[in-house]
Parts: sequence; C-alpha cells; structure tokens
Amino acid sequence: MEKIRGNPSDRLSSIRVYERMPVESLNTILKQLEKEKRSLENQVKNYAFRLEQETKAYHKTNNERRTYLAEMSQVSGSHQDSKRQQMEQLPRMKENLVKTFRVSEGHRGRK
Repeated sequence: MEKIRGNPSDRLSSIRVYERMPVESLNTILKQLEKEKRSLENQVKNYAFRLEQETKAYHKTNNERRTYLAEMSQVSGSHQDSKRQQMEQLPRMKENLVKTFRVSEGHRGRK
C-alpha cells in the first residue's frame, strides 16, 4: 500500500501509479481503504464514547468536590463562630469571676 502511494512530494507520480494499475488491483486497494475507513470510524466512535464517559465522571467528581468544599466551609465557619463567641465571653467570665471573688471576700470580712 505504501509503495503504491509513492513519494508524497510528487502527487503526479502517485496518480500515474493508479492509472497504470489493473482494475482488480484498484478494487483490492479500494476494499482495503474501506476497511481502514470503517476501523477509523469505529475508533472515533470509541473515543467519543470514552470522552463522554470521562466528561460525566469529571462533572460528577467536580460536583462532589464542590459539595465537600461547601461542607468544609460551613464547618469551618461554624467553628470560627464558636471560637469567636468563646473569645467574646471570656472578658465577661473574668468580670463575673472578679465580682464573685469580691463578694466572697466581702462576706469573709464581715464574719
């Protein structure tokens, strides 16, 4: 088959090769080319199917990733809120502790 195609830079010589060939040889080459065409078409269909499957898998994984990130953000946000509330309560707890201590000391002094 490669010999028949000849030098790709010389298109005219490849045309001459085909012109000189008997019809039976041309029919054989035609059958081979049709077989190769079907094979290539099947490869294209297979690649298209695989691409579609990989696209679906990508989108599914990407959606799962987004869900995971949203959950992580929510958990992280609620954790930060909890920390912030604890930090805000800390001065009040100190004040209450000091008041309790002063009241307790005041009661001791009166006895």
